[in-house]
Amino acid sequence: MIVIGLTGSVGAGKTETSNFFKKNNVPVFDSDYQVKQIYKKKIVIEKIKTAFPNAFINNSLVKQKLAEIAFEDPERLKILEKIIYKHLKINRYYWIRKKFREKKKVVVFDVPLLFEKDNKTKYDKIILVTCSKKIQENRVLKRKGWNEKRLMLTKKQQLDDKIKKKLADLIINTDRGKRYVFNKIIGVLKKSFDAKNRPNSKIILNFQK
Repeated sequence: MIVIGLTGSVGAGKTETSNFFKKNNVPVFDSDYQVKQIYKKKIVIEKIKTAFPNAFINNSLVKQKLAEIAFEDPERLKILEKIIYKHLKINRYYWIRKKFREKKKVVVFDVPLLFEKDNKTKYDKIILVTCSKKIQENRVLKRKGWNEKRLMLTKKQQLDDKIKKKLADLIINTDRGKRYVFNKIIGVLKKSFDAKNRPNSKIILNFQK
């Protein structure tokens, strides 16, 4: 199996890029989607309520408020990450085990904080999606529950693209259009399907750590 890591700052265009992989029958583990599902778990909500009672209004979690509380205090952020990442790690492990059984040649992990929080050795190739700051802001501020403060706090948790570009194997500028992105993905897949498989036993060890 060949394991590709897909990353990029908020609003950079990871979702659209992921969709191109899916359209080419390549499975994608969407970390953002998985986290949304984790937030629906009763046990997770109870832990968050204990640690962040001020993030709740009328007994309902307000994610924008939670983000502001956590991102403004590094120690509080660590507490939240510990709650969420435990479940995310388990989901990733069982997902890739399933892809082994399905005999998939190439899989993609969409990981927003790959360089900041993850282990780069998990991946055979790391793709960074990027765009101009203006386009990034336009995209993010159109999203429900987002404002300039939340965007600023989120970006503070992410490495600058100048640093990430030096760490990535391939850079895709999503503001150059869908055709450009599509052609880049096709090139990646051609090389990946032609590449020698990394043994599944070595891959799974990385996802157990």
